[in-house]
Amino acid sequence: MKHVHYPFALLALLLLLVACSTDDTPRVERFDATIQVLFPEDFAEEAAPNVQVTLTNAASGQREEAVTGANGLVEFANLVPGIYTLQASRALTESEAELLTGAAVRVNLNFVDNNLMLNPTVANSPIQARLSGAITGDLVISQVYYTGSRTPEGSNYFFDQFFEIYNNSSEPIVLDGLILSNVFGPSGQINPNTLPTPFADDQDNVFITTAWRIPGNGNTHVLAPFTAITIAQQGINHRAEVANPASPVDLSQADFELFVVGSERDVDAPNVPNMEMLYHPFNGTFSLVPVFGPATIIWRTDNFEALEQVAIPGANPNSPPVVRVPTNLIIDAVEALRGEGDAAFKRIPVHKTPVLLS
Repeated sequence: MKHVHYPFALLALLLLLVACSTDDTPRVERFDATIQVLFPEDFAEEAAPNVQVTLTNAASGQREEAVTGANGLVEFANLVPGIYTLQASRALTESEAELLTGAAVRVNLNFVDNNLMLNPTVANSPIQARLSGAITGDLVISQVYYTGSRTPEGSNYFFDQFFEIYNNSSEPIVLDGLILSNVFGPSGQINPNTLPTPFADDQDNVFITTAWRIPGNGNTHVLAPFTAITIAQQGINHRAEVANPASPVDLSQADFELFVVGSERDVDAPNVPNMEMLYHPFNGTFSLVPVFGPATIIWRTDNFEALEQVAIPGANPNSPPVVRVPTNLIIDAVEALRGEGDAAFKRIPVHKTPVLLS
């Protein structure tokens, strides 16, 4: 007779499963990571001390904070592999900024990486985080509408372009003398023969094609804290039947417009003040913003006429020159490239503005 011992066989199987489960449990390899925080490239020093650094695990939400030492280094211990958000920030006083940049203005420095993969291999060497900065409490370009709109008939309509400038401070700011300019150069590989700006290697200047100045006697136009002005290409209601009923904007209440003096084609809106046309060598045309991606700056100078006008290398001899503007005159800048593959077409120095993709 055959004897089967079920209870003992079942017990042995359970013990085997428990043993396998215990032995095969993967172990999470914890590790330490060192973050090296650096000042912007044009600062007098490289390592950035006294920077608040935050590391947040995307899966668990666990958040750790630390402050960099004199060498710009900070260490986070006992981490688990995964995706993290790395943030770093420091505010510079006027005296601190003057030592580092030569300009006595308050500056906010920041760095953010929302998709930082950390594991023992990546953390084998310090992870660099280079700060970028903006002047605290000043004017910023908050909107640039440049793509235009489509008419009900399906054609392109570009006269509804506009800019918005915002007071990002808690103090009123006088706008008199503020200059708005487009920067020379294509925004990407628009056609096979398109070349990047020939001025790309000059990181100390930008080269502008237009210059429009807000008029005033020094205290005429004052922008209240946390408010904005709108500068229209044409200060009309673009939704009207005589314009483009499909346009998304009514600019008849804009603060200023870019009316081209001497043009027989432009519209001078009677209820919207004109900007002063300092430089617009395209006579008879509109102040059209490049529709494939503009590069725009706001800036100030007490002597525009003293700035050098430069011929464009390789251009038609009859092409109008561009105006050289030192980057230290720039208050804010915004730049739109056609796509991720067009980085070589950047027109504004890296330390002045981030790249936006149109």
